[in-house]
Amino acid sequence: MGGGGRDAADSALTHDEAVARSGVISDLHYEVELDLTTGEDTFRTRTVAGFHASSSDTVVHLDFVGEVESVECNGRRSGPEAFDGRRVRVDVREGWNSVRVSGSASYSHTGEGLHHFRDPLDGHVYVHTKFEPFAAHTVFACFDQPDLKATVDLTLTVDPSWVVVSNTDPEEPPPSGGHRATWRFARTPPLPTYLVAFAAGPFRVLRSRHGDVPLALYARPSLHDELTAEAPELFDVLGRGLDFYETLFGLPYQFAKYDHVFAPEYAFGGMEHPGCVTLNERFLFRHRVTEDARRRRASLLTHEMAHMWFGDYVTMRWWDDLWLNEAFATMLAVVAQPEATPYGEGWTSFAHHDLPLARRADQLPTSHAIRVGTADTDAARSNFGPIVYRRGAAVLHDLAERVGWENFVAGVRAYLRTHAWGNAGLDDFVVALRRFTDEDLDRWVDEWLLRPGINTVEVRRGTGGDRLVQHTDERAEPRHLTVRVAAFDYRGAELLPRAPVDVSVDPAACERGLPEFGGTEPDLVIPNADAVSHVKTRLDSRSRRTALRSLSAVDDPRARAVVWGSLWDEVQDARLSARSYASAVLAHGTRERDVGVLEALLERASRALLVYGDPVTGHDTAAVLVRSLREHLVCAEGGSDRQLAFARALVGVVSPDDHGLLGDIVCGRSPWAGLEVDRDLRWRALVRLAATGGDADGLVDVAMDADPGDYGRRSALTAEAACPSQAAKDKAWTRLFSGDHSLAERQAIMAGLRQPGQEPLLTPLADRYWHALESLAGTAETEFLSSFARMLYPCFTEVEERVLEETDRFLARKPLPESVLKVIREERAELLVIRSARACDAADARH
Repeated sequence: MGGGGRDAADSALTHDEAVARSGVISDLHYEVELDLTTGEDTFRTRTVAGFHASSSDTVVHLDFVGEVESVECNGRRSGPEAFDGRRVRVDVREGWNSVRVSGSASYSHTGEGLHHFRDPLDGHVYVHTKFEPFAAHTVFACFDQPDLKATVDLTLTVDPSWVVVSNTDPEEPPPSGGHRATWRFARTPPLPTYLVAFAAGPFRVLRSRHGDVPLALYARPSLHDELTAEAPELFDVLGRGLDFYETLFGLPYQFAKYDHVFAPEYAFGGMEHPGCVTLNERFLFRHRVTEDARRRRASLLTHEMAHMWFGDYVTMRWWDDLWLNEAFATMLAVVAQPEATPYGEGWTSFAHHDLPLARRADQLPTSHAIRVGTADTDAARSNFGPIVYRRGAAVLHDLAERVGWENFVAGVRAYLRTHAWGNAGLDDFVVALRRFTDEDLDRWVDEWLLRPGINTVEVRRGTGGDRLVQHTDERAEPRHLTVRVAAFDYRGAELLPRAPVDVSVDPAACERGLPEFGGTEPDLVIPNADAVSHVKTRLDSRSRRTALRSLSAVDDPRARAVVWGSLWDEVQDARLSARSYASAVLAHGTRERDVGVLEALLERASRALLVYGDPVTGHDTAAVLVRSLREHLVCAEGGSDRQLAFARALVGVVSPDDHGLLGDIVCGRSPWAGLEVDRDLRWRALVRLAATGGDADGLVDVAMDADPGDYGRRSALTAEAACPSQAAKDKAWTRLFSGDHSLAERQAIMAGLRQPGQEPLLTPLADRYWHALESLAGTAETEFLSSFARMLYPCFTEVEERVLEETDRFLARKPLPESVLKVIREERAELLVIRSARACDAADARH
């Protein structure tokens, strides 16, 4: 009957099509049988879809990409015209229908669909699924939309040495012996297709139990030692998280088990498949990590766990309500942190790590509302990002403060009970919450969920007294805000706090006086000092000078987080030079006690100098940074997280004069007492050595000997691509299109290829970039297109004006899916930020 290639998977399902389909179909059940023993490239697939149709007057289409051998509808075989390469057409009758689709489909190497991976160490094969938002139909024929939830009977035939894990437990162990093994899994509860999941391969497993919930962790044998070492903390967070959410929601965990699979080449952080959560292997630590890395992993676990209620138990109807999944999960993970993990209060970390990304996304030309009309599944891809996740969490935090936490939780519980095992949307959540609050929820929805952009608040000094101002902006209409304003007086070496003041502004009155701060003017005034309102904080000139001079004297860590975020925003807005920001980090950031904050500030200081700093005059400032990091390393306690943070930062910024230091690290020799030179630090050193023109050829083999697996292979690809030679760039470019590498490997190549400071070498690649995008249109997977468009956009060249002009011409033609064009628009905006920030830094150097 024929079929289509994998690029057909990108043929979008429109919202209108989905609404029409769900208006006809109900009571859906799938029997899915997959045979994964038929070869390296394809697998056999058979689906029987049973459902009730409300009418016989409508033609129904199942989504499928692959080769179709036969289609039967209610016992009648269909002709070849029933399949057009992406949809299977069936003529249904009113009442119960049964449709059988048999054929084959292709494995992917992009992280979506059914991803196929071969371990370079032992040759074993592993597969895992990732279907969100629109990829289940690349594996089995289905109605691939979130509001057609179905029960699923899954059967897999695999290599007899494999272990298979899915949403439910197998009904019985597969019989031993033979060349194939068949696993039949218990029927799932109602799930949307994007949550149907399995992983298979010769995994090792560790099991536990929390109350009545069985727990299991799966990983490759080559990571079994790491799995064993990390399992106690993982099981502890999972158990405490289940207790926390069950109490919070007043509802027990609803699924039969709770397994987690560390999947090779996983393209994302994690995915909330009920009973079969998939995680990136980077969270099964292969090297020394700081406490903050463990905190971030715990946050990922509690994020995915929140989805068991928000997303899995109650599911959005369509992708415009993705925020009901992701904003809630992100916010609740922060709330869970002090209860389910050993890492304490979470909103300060959120202010440091998450809010800057949300603010930046809100200022891009691609900014959109948290809840945005989503025309099709291609547009749905664009919804996954900082606005829905991080900004969404921030405005939910603000909503909970407005209505009161107990009322907020009561509304959440009512929402979950009302829509159990079903689908819901924004209006349903508002109806549930309205029962417990008098807050004007319609206004809140309009201002915070349905409008794009971010408002800027600032304290304006004047002879008539200080005033809080909400700036008007054509991209962000004024909103109703209640902002906490903190003030400090400089006394000696201390900043003494005054009593904070809560100030309300609104569209009718965008300014309010601050009579509480009358008399002697405070030296430092911080609007939104508690980081509750999702706004951009701009410091007045006196406050900025005080912060740059004395920020570490502010005792309140949340207020410091707001100021650090404001200073970073000003670097990107070309209001503060990169060198001034880096100097502030060296003076005050290095005094931060939270190592995660220290790491973030050092990373931004490095980016400020390498990317946003003036390349002509920035060498002296970079030398100051290197010298300061060396001094901190001398003083840091051996083996401490702070020592590791300073070492990583130094390795990332040292100059060609320090190739000897980098070479020692690659060879495993520690320059500082107590610092373990692990595989991660070796690769960091090698990439920096290669990027700065060092002799990396022989050292690649040294690093590979210490780390011979797939992680090492990807790191070697990055290092080789980073070398500043035309031959290295040409080789890397050729590798991208050779067809010999997975998406993860191609991303590793791209990570090395584009380096600041290599503008003469990268300039000729600008034309290649546009030609490649043109040639890839309609032939490459969207996942690779998006990665290529972002990671290799020519932002480091000697022809910036020409790049901007070519960008505008390309965007005007619209030759690629909208989700990829969005990436290009964002990279164009970042190039403009780089140019203006460098000009600001150069101006500061002249003065």
